[in-house]
Amino acid sequence: MLRPKALKALGAARAVFLDCGYDAASMDAIARAAGISKATLYAHFASKEDLFEALIRHECRDLKAKLTPLDASRPADEELLRMARELRRLFAQDEGLTIYRIIVPVAHRFPRLARIFYEEGPETAIGQMADFFRAVSSTGRLAIPDPDVAAHQFLALVSDDLKLSCSLALPYRWAWDDEAVMRSSVSMFLSFYAVDGMPG
Repeated sequence: MLRPKALKALGAARAVFLDCGYDAASMDAIARAAGISKATLYAHFASKEDLFEALIRHECRDLKAKLTPLDASRPADEELLRMARELRRLFAQDEGLTIYRIIVPVAHRFPRLARIFYEEGPETAIGQMADFFRAVSSTGRLAIPDPDVAAHQFLALVSDDLKLSCSLALPYRWAWDDEAVMRSSVSMFLSFYAVDGMPG
């Protein structure tokens, strides 16, 4: 459990990194934004890289807590549509892609941090989806030979347009477009993996 001042520092770091980028952000600026002394900031985080690592882990944990686990006992179409809505809602609020926007420009220079982001965020979500597809497929409701590939496919169907928009700092799509995107993505996915023409 992080202490209150550490949490303040993470909130300030999030804003400063997003505004300035990792390279231009300084510990001085983050301390000022957090309303704490530089010494206090260093007491919690030994370096800017350590602070960024803590921010990545914190943001990914926070996002995971906002996603309801998929339930293989329920109809697959309902669960996938619900998951699509939750993912797109997070991205619409700019929560799901903040760290993505910060880490991508410096990932080649900080491969360890990039790996932490991938393992704590996308890889965990993909693993949970793969487990869901494995369970649904085992009941005969869908025919999914490779649940891990299917998980990557589903995530791409429901979120790739948002990642591109975010990376280019483009405005988010209007909400009325979202329902059509989500329903068509789920329908396409289920049709591809249907058993004898009957989606799960």
